[in-house]
Amino acid sequence: MDMGVKLSSKDVAKHLGIEPVTVRKYASMLEEQGYSFNKDSKGWRLYTEDDVKTLEYLCTMTKINGHSLDETVKHIASLYRSKLTISDTATSLQDNPLVEFMKRQEEFNRRMAERMEQFEKRQQERHETLTAALRESLETQKMIAATKQKKWWEFWKGN
Repeated sequence: MDMGVKLSSKDVAKHLGIEPVTVRKYASMLEEQGYSFNKDSKGWRLYTEDDVKTLEYLCTMTKINGHSLDETVKHIASLYRSKLTISDTATSLQDNPLVEFMKRQEEFNRRMAERMEQFEKRQQERHETLTAALRESLETQKMIAATKQKKWWEFWKGN
């Protein structure tokens, strides 16, 4: 793709293998976060090679990597506002130390979520054990109280 060529939503959709309405939706979401596209005299978006790469990255992150659409749009827009791009340029995301930090943070978050799940499981087991112990204690108290009560025929006897 030549940098000077401007593509329509239909052309971008064909290139990405998605519907033109999806391209327009993604572009609109990016614009809401501060990303800007070139427009023609009618106000229609004209997509550059960088725009196509950005939309391709958006599709990849949401479909293949399972990231949420809103999360990915905000991430891309923040890169755009910081003058970083998705494309392979001098400020490539691959060489960016922030990306490595984000990967480490995601791994840390995943491990913490696992630990929280384990903790919650142990808490639930503890709760169940305590509840069972309390029930058993209550039943024992009832049995002891029942044995201490006088039998009906013992009421005729004196104390």
